[in-house]
Amino acid sequence: MLKANSFRLWTLSFLPFIFFSYIYKMLSVKNLSMRYHEATFDAVHDISFDLPKGSKLAIVGESGSGKTTLLKLLAGLFDPSAGEIQLNESRVLGPSHNLVAGHEHIRIVLQDYGLKKNQSLKENLEYPLRYFTPAEQEQKIASLAKIFHIKNLLDRKSYQLSGGQQQRAAIATCFAANPQVMLMDEPFSNLDVLLADHIRMYMMKEVKKNKTSLIFVTHQTDDALALADIIIVMRNGALVQIGSVEEIYDQPVSPYVAALFSDINFFRFSKLEDLKLKDYKPCEKELGNNFVTGIRSHDIEVLTKGKGLTKAVVIRKEFHGDQYKLFLRLPNKLQLKAFTEDISIQDGDVVKLNFTFDDLLLFPNQTNLEV
Repeated sequence: MLKANSFRLWTLSFLPFIFFSYIYKMLSVKNLSMRYHEATFDAVHDISFDLPKGSKLAIVGESGSGKTTLLKLLAGLFDPSAGEIQLNESRVLGPSHNLVAGHEHIRIVLQDYGLKKNQSLKENLEYPLRYFTPAEQEQKIASLAKIFHIKNLLDRKSYQLSGGQQQRAAIATCFAANPQVMLMDEPFSNLDVLLADHIRMYMMKEVKKNKTSLIFVTHQTDDALALADIIIVMRNGALVQIGSVEEIYDQPVSPYVAALFSDINFFRFSKLEDLKLKDYKPCEKELGNNFVTGIRSHDIEVLTKGKGLTKAVVIRKEFHGDQYKLFLRLPNKLQLKAFTEDISIQDGDVVKLNFTFDDLLLFPNQTNLEV
């Protein structure tokens, strides 16, 4: 993806991360692949990355892209078909090499939460604290119970808890273990809105304080951008892009990556020919005009007065809380989405749109409009 005046700035800003990762890498994944029994394709295919100590990594991608399988490989719950995982330069081995699957310094919270069903919540919390004194156990459990709002649930069995309660309990159990690496699959998916921010803030504070490495899978890309230092984007078992949160958002390598992180419009570059957009002609001369171009819906300014780049008819209007989402049709039949706070705009109105060439995301190597 090309975006004006951005590559050099990103290169300079990302170099410290590359150097830091090289010197202080804690988790190293090399050419990792895995194929399920009797499958004809890899669930995870040839993935490599290094994770510095104390970093927060988000893994995102469409359903079925291999995110959870990768997480289980990192936890030592699956044997890879190829490649290896190292933690502090020691191999993380799968269940064929261990009597009990897993790694002593890595804890994982899956979507089934992994709580022992025949034990009380308090007993689940006591297990990772078994080497502490009884007094220390009580103190730690009381603290976690207060933070995760499970104080009145400690005597219940896990099957007596709701999905959200089980999720909070599982995350609390993970923090009780104080591992070097935490792996979490959709850790916020069942949290109540009123508790989610509180728990996220606690998690980020503790991860930073203990220099714990956190890897989490999420479909909520806003969480990935807000909480992670590094993002991996997966598709069909493969790594599509890895980088800092700023790079993934500002420099997506494909329309697929761009679409994951924002409401975006895609169209052929030739659709802009009639708009007299500055820098269109030089770009067309260099790259042609049949490739895919994108613009984020939030980057389009909607006007009811004054001059605009083009006119558009409002086909549909949706209420989105603090703003409205407009579905628009341009004179050249191009349809775009944009956002406005103007409450007066109604279906059927003619509005004017403004955006600049620098707002465009250019994908000169892609001609297929299917994301």
